[in-house]
Amino acid sequence: MIIFDGNGEAISFNDDSSPRTDQTGGTKVCINAQVDRGLSLEWFYKLLALFPDFPDELKSAIVVGKFNDLPVETRAIVWRSLTKVRLHIVDPRPHYREMEDWLRGVLNTDSPLDALRQMDLDRDPRSPLIRNFMRRMVGDSLLYKSAPRRAQSLARIMSDPFALAAPELSSRFGNSLEPEPLIGLADFGRPGDRHLVGSIASWSAKASAAFHAALDVVKIPDENDFMMHYDFGRHMRGRMAQELIPAHAFDQGNRAHIRLLQDTRDSVLEELTANDAFYRVIRRPSFPELESKESYYIQAADFAAGIAADLFAKEKLIGVVNRFEYVTYNGERLSRADAEELMRREDRS
Repeated sequence: MIIFDGNGEAISFNDDSSPRTDQTGGTKVCINAQVDRGLSLEWFYKLLALFPDFPDELKSAIVVGKFNDLPVETRAIVWRSLTKVRLHIVDPRPHYREMEDWLRGVLNTDSPLDALRQMDLDRDPRSPLIRNFMRRMVGDSLLYKSAPRRAQSLARIMSDPFALAAPELSSRFGNSLEPEPLIGLADFGRPGDRHLVGSIASWSAKASAAFHAALDVVKIPDENDFMMHYDFGRHMRGRMAQELIPAHAFDQGNRAHIRLLQDTRDSVLEELTANDAFYRVIRRPSFPELESKESYYIQAADFAAGIAADLFAKEKLIGVVNRFEYVTYNGERLSRADAEELMRREDRS
């Protein structure tokens, strides 16, 4: 069977996976793997060659099940280029731990989750109200810390002449740096939906693939760029817009998420380019959805996501950061030191 890249415009191809919930305390952790078009797929072809009995489509579940049994030398060859796949992880568990602290005070107990489970068994009418409230708070936190929200906030700051030098003047002249939310819980379902948080986490992981390059140009600016010193705000808005315009391809499966992601991208671009006619007339390609069996890039993303999810389950976040060069976690890019600090917090909780 002949397969192709699947789309001529997309600069990256994405698929996602999750560790089994019994490996993550019952909470869905979403991992999006982003394969750049220019990335060497030596590792992907190596894996394909190792599994010749699957002529149509080789899925990540098959690869992950046998990957760790491959010879050390073979795995080293695969990791040589697999390590450059970008990973975006959205993990609701830290937000749930914050809610547990709140619940500990509300229920006046050191074991709030046990108390809540007992309330479920007793059919206490307060139980669904508490669970729905927790879902709303966790969902709001995930959206607030998502890459699109961060990009929107930066766009607002870069558009404000007082924001960086004199924030007190910014507030005095009525220019709020806290923008209205691009999206809300209602875009993902009702608070009573037990899958609400998982849906938001899945969308946020995809969104990181489309938005993080725009965040990177602000976090790591090019100091040799003359225009950056001439008009920092306008120049950085333009740089961010350049990174948001290209198309990113995603595996088929959730059209509503992709539409919402594209609408969010367009909304942030509108804010970034509000006073720049040049960027406002540039065509903004849509985000394509591709059949994985027709795109070797999507299949490669599927493999990478599956391997990363398995690694996350076995070695936690630090194991993933040790293996992959570019990892974001709940909207922020992580260094090894960042990952170690997050792991220490988890151990203390």
